Amino acid sequence: MPTFFRKVRKKLRTDNKLKKYFTYAIGEILLVVIGILIALQINNWNEERKEGIKTKGYVENIINDLHTDIQNIQNLMDHANKQTIAIDSFYVSMPQDRLNISSALDKALTLHTPFYRYFPVNQTFLDMQSSGNSALLSKTQRTALIELIYLQNRLEIANEKIIQIAMSEISGRNRHITERNDLHRIFDIESSKETVRNAILHQINYLDEMKDLAEVMNRFGEMIIMKSQDVIQLLSEQKNK
Repeated sequence: MPTFFRKVRKKLRTDNKLKKYFTYAIGEILLVVIGILIALQINNWNEERKEGIKTKGYVENIINDLHTDIQNIQNLMDHANKQTIAIDSFYVSMPQDRLNISSALDKALTLHTPFYRYFPVNQTFLDMQSSGNSALLSKTQRTALIELIYLQNRLEIANEKIIQIAMSEISGRNRHITERNDLHRIFDIESSKETVRNAILHQINYLDEMKDLAEVMNRFGEMIIMKSQDVIQLLSEQKNK
């Protein structure tokens, strides 16, 4: 093709047809420019297509993360509510007579109230932020996700603080329970009232912390679920485009 153009230009110059030559030259330049513009446009379309595929992949993964997190929170809230019911039932049935404090401790120790921790599922968006790909999302979507992560972090921190307090109460309780059990086993005598009293006080403090844990889990859990559902709606609008 370049050889053909050169021959045409040479023929026009030879024939001394300058006007036609310049017209042709301008036309040739325009063709080259148009060709470059078309190539650039094709390249832009290709890049936009790749970017669109990457964005949809991120959006789908974030939505999956949110659904998983919602399910985890709902499970934790269910567990928290069951524990709260069990603790409240214990308080209602706890003996009021001081002479029965030992049996109250025994009953308190039979309650199944294990710790439960909340671990946010938000790795996809955190990866987008660290890799500089968060700009693939709209400002509204990014803001909503940042607000959601803030709530998740608050729940995680509050959850851990309460657990640390509860663990200290368990440690105090176990010191007295160990003393009580050793006395029973070695000397076959009743443990002192002070030992029993201290043990059950620690146990009750622990149960109160578990109720606080449930309250925090429910309060923040509901906010996170609502916010997550809003974010899913925002992301789904882009996913369906």
